Amino acid sequence: MKVTGTGNKNFCGIILAGGRSRRMGVDKAELTLNGRTFLEIQARKLQLLGAADIIISGKASDLPGTRSVMDLYPGCGPLGGLYSCFVSSSQTCALVLSVDVPLISSSTLEELLETHFRKDYDATILTRDGRIEPLIAVYNTGTAGLLAELIENKKLAMRAYIERLHYRLYSHNGSPDELLNCNFPEDLAALAAHLPSE
Repeated sequence: MKVTGTGNKNFCGIILAGGRSRRMGVDKAELTLNGRTFLEIQARKLQLLGAADIIISGKASDLPGTRSVMDLYPGCGPLGGLYSCFVSSSQTCALVLSVDVPLISSSTLEELLETHFRKDYDATILTRDGRIEPLIAVYNTGTAGLLAELIENKKLAMRAYIERLHYRLYSHNGSPDELLNCNFPEDLAALAAHLPSE
């Protein structure tokens, strides 16, 4: 599917790349598939979708067409990354994408965005088989104040954030391979085995 962007809908793209990668042992953003790093793969999708701003959260990078935002609250996990990126963006919503799910398709992300734009919700979160994927979602950046409140109160779980939002779910019905993530060295070979043919 050729993705041509989302028309006049303005959004930023956020790639969460600030994890410590303890289980992998190396920076997951720098792992490669088909000669491209995970970071390059995810940034390319956001470019195809027409993101007005592509932010790499928690990792310094000079990848063209992107900018890096470091955590204003270090050590606070995804909530810290989201807060820092939300307050740095002029866009009203953000397509959030974890760096370690490189097989997620541009068409799935486009459908997720379009689902979000149809109704006025704080967030639209991908789900499959009853499992919510909060790091593949669209969030309104105006929820930054809520994130700051949760961080200050040491409530750092994504669930604590989500349960305070007016959100909707986007049910993913595509290939389950799209949601494979890479946490351990052996996962990289599994991802390569499931690469879609182009």
